[in-house]
Amino acid sequence: MKKSLISLAVLGALSLPSFTYAAEAAKEEATPEWTFPANFTMVSDYIFRGQTQTWGRAAAQFSFEADHKSGFYAGFFTSNVSDQWLPGANLETDLYTGFRNTIGASGFGYDVGAIAYLYPGANWDESAFGARSKKLNTAEIYGALSYQWLTVKAGYAVTPYWGWNYNNSGTDNNGTNTAYGFNGDPKAGVKPGGNSNGSYYYEADASYEVLPTWTLIGQLGRQIIDDAKGLDITYYKAGVTKAFQQGWAVNVSWSGTNEPDAYKDFVSLKDGVGGKTYDIAKDKVFVGFTKNF
Repeated sequence: MKKSLISLAVLGALSLPSFTYAAEAAKEEATPEWTFPANFTMVSDYIFRGQTQTWGRAAAQFSFEADHKSGFYAGFFTSNVSDQWLPGANLETDLYTGFRNTIGASGFGYDVGAIAYLYPGANWDESAFGARSKKLNTAEIYGALSYQWLTVKAGYAVTPYWGWNYNNSGTDNNGTNTAYGFNGDPKAGVKPGGNSNGSYYYEADASYEVLPTWTLIGQLGRQIIDDAKGLDITYYKAGVTKAFQQGWAVNVSWSGTNEPDAYKDFVSLKDGVGGKTYDIAKDKVFVGFTKNF
């Protein structure tokens, strides 16, 4: 009887790898080749790196992504925007692609990719100030490293930053502001001959689930505008997200910046001098409602 038990144990040990391989194969088979997450969001203000893109108004946003199990992904995001901040623009459409994965069993993850911010029909010659023709379309490359609930990220603009250059957002050598819109700082703007190509940002993002369905979020970042002065901005955000059944979620966040003077009393690029002004980077609370699919 003892010999039989020993034989059975040996047979079981020898067959264990087969069971393991079978389980791994089943798990591999259960992982879909592609997934297609999407969401629709209504937000009280579209804030991007601390600056409103909708002149303080609400936005409707939609995003769709195709994710391969290898780590490759591609997607798009779209939102309404304001032509008072982005001359001639009413719609933003972002196209992006990249690769993300984990680093072995270390718990670390990485993400590298590129994104194009596109504004159909938008151009600096649409501004009330009659600036020279220059599209707002911008392309960035980025990389990120994550561990558990923390992500650090950096990006670099391979084109001029939203079309900013000396001709439409400049300041001369005497410190006189020739920029369109930067009403709050007479010395701010892109330097003579500059085109803001090579602007970059870096940021840290946190997302920590404190209770089931309750997640705290935070962000701290810095945007540097190349070949310019008075336009760099530090931005931060803190908030909470509550998830509900059937893919619904609500988020309440506070956004803040060091609010450089250049972004205070910003003159509407649609109305021009004598028209509306707005503090583009002011501190504020905003609310978002999301449906995930």
